[in-house]
Amino acid sequence: MGEKKWMEIISLATPVVISKLSFTAMALVDTAMVGRLGASEQAAVGIATTFLFTVYVFGLGLISSVNTLVSQHHGAGQPERCGIILGHGLRLSTIIGVVTFAVLALSRPAFSWAGLSEAVAESGYAYLLFRIFGLFGVFWYWTYNAFFEGIGQTRTPMVIALVANVINIVLDYVLIFGLGPIPAMGVQGAGLATALSNLFMLACFVFVVHRRRSPYRRFGTNRLFVPVEWPLMRKMVRLGVPMGGQFFAEIGAFLVFSVFVGWVSDEALAAHQVALRLWSVSFMTAWGISIAATTLVGRHQGAGKSELAFAVGMRSLVLTLGFTALVGAVYMAIPGILSAAFTAFADVARIATVLMYVCAINQVFDGINIVAYGALKGAGDTSWPLRLVVLTNWGLGVPLVYLLTIVVGLGPLGTWFGIMAVLGCQAMAMFLRFKGGKWREIRLVEDRATP
Repeated sequence: MGEKKWMEIISLATPVVISKLSFTAMALVDTAMVGRLGASEQAAVGIATTFLFTVYVFGLGLISSVNTLVSQHHGAGQPERCGIILGHGLRLSTIIGVVTFAVLALSRPAFSWAGLSEAVAESGYAYLLFRIFGLFGVFWYWTYNAFFEGIGQTRTPMVIALVANVINIVLDYVLIFGLGPIPAMGVQGAGLATALSNLFMLACFVFVVHRRRSPYRRFGTNRLFVPVEWPLMRKMVRLGVPMGGQFFAEIGAFLVFSVFVGWVSDEALAAHQVALRLWSVSFMTAWGISIAATTLVGRHQGAGKSELAFAVGMRSLVLTLGFTALVGAVYMAIPGILSAAFTAFADVARIATVLMYVCAINQVFDGINIVAYGALKGAGDTSWPLRLVVLTNWGLGVPLVYLLTIVVGLGPLGTWFGIMAVLGCQAMAMFLRFKGGKWREIRLVEDRATP
């Protein structure tokens, strides 16, 4: 029985991990290819990507409530409710997309207010403008993706993500550097390539779910646009707002950290972004395991089996600890080789190499933090983690990083030491919260059918 539980997590998590790695590979490819244009362009794409995530991550967190509710209703033996939840999620994502598009389109002054060099500010906003062409594709396909994760069908999103990643690589090369009659667009081409890849992913999800003989009709996908159920919508918002708030607080703090590094020099900021992109490989893997934990904890909790939910959460944490320890060993062993792969500039690579040693430790803390939160999210415990993240990132992280980076004068190394303190505190607190078991009392499904 124990072996079956391990395989349940691994079989669900593996396609999610591959999907998330291919998702972050788009940003890695953008960073690596743009790095051939110059340090300012590389720094610009990195800071613009962080800014982009800061603005729309609240919406992505809100949409994540689809996964929690779909998994719990699936576990409670109510599969026909899953499509209705998906439909409500699409309504929410449309509203979020309109607001987010407007904010990003008018965000040019923010790049100057951040105190960045004019070259970084101009290139960053140019990249951002072309990225937001695919913004609605991001929110809508993210909603479909959350539905698939909630029902435990993770292979289809994996295949779609892999194909989209190949398309992004080809488009990146063609649009950044030009080919034949197609002119070189530089950083704008990198943004457009990712936007088109996002729209391709949305088209694939729509086709798979809504084709005439779709196997997902048993989950009520033909009932997407039934009249709004306001109790369900309020429940989604009640669950999703803390998730979105947590993501916004966390990514927003990292944006501030990047701005502090940008005050040091363009080379320091470029190195910081290279290290973050390399870290994202570990982050996305932990995030994939976290989504598996959310789905399985939610399914077991929805079925009234809190002991199984607890066992899934703890096993997910053990898997994450093992993986991040392995990644940390790689980062420690070949930091110079990894850094040089993402920049053509010796000064940038030298700084990034030093940061990779700290990154090796940080990503272990981050993995525990992410997966423990995913387990809590599956149970519906989302408000407490929001308070923790605000306290650790803004109460501790921002002043500490400023002190170490600017006042003490450690530069980007000080930034990463500050991040280590933040993640260490969060990881311990999230783990203890899940282990404490208060989430067992939360009920999101009122009337369970026979699972």
